[in-house]
Amino acid sequence: MRNDHIMVDLETADNVPTAAVVAIGAVVFAGPNRGVTFYAAVDLQSCLSAGLTMSAGTMDWWGRQSAEARAVFDDPQRLGILEALQALHRFVSPLSEPKVWGNGASFDNAILSNAYRACGVPLPWKFWNDRCFRTFKGEHGHIARPGEFKGVKHDAVDDARQQARYLQAIYTELQKYNIKSYKDRQS
Repeated sequence: MRNDHIMVDLETADNVPTAAVVAIGAVVFAGPNRGVTFYAAVDLQSCLSAGLTMSAGTMDWWGRQSAEARAVFDDPQRLGILEALQALHRFVSPLSEPKVWGNGASFDNAILSNAYRACGVPLPWKFWNDRCFRTFKGEHGHIARPGEFKGVKHDAVDDARQQARYLQAIYTELQKYNIKSYKDRQS
């Protein structure tokens, strides 16, 4: 892959596009900058002040997660949502025409796009470079397994790494069968 491919994962306080962001994790998993990661814990109050939302159901869900996962809410290095988005912008901007993967067409990328709009900061990738891991996994996930989870579940960067490993495992299996994309078949 010539372009950088980034897997993003968000931890949020809601499950709709207007969700408040609790943490942002990203890993470049293909391309010239492979292996570079990004992580920011985000102050929940700053999100609410920007008009982002939280739900009782999601916060109840957080209450049932591990202490390690819930630690994000008390991370002493939390950034305000604007600072976190600006930091992600600085991480993404120098990359080569990045393709940004999220786990769900209406989740990670949509929530990030909304947060950028709410904070008046431009999205650091072209909207047409959004990619949906959940769709890819739904279509091809049966041919590979992601391997054992490494790290803390519901830690944004650990989840992003796991999702990237799973996508790469699927892609490797597809290559073994010499499955070509529609675009490749047209050449």
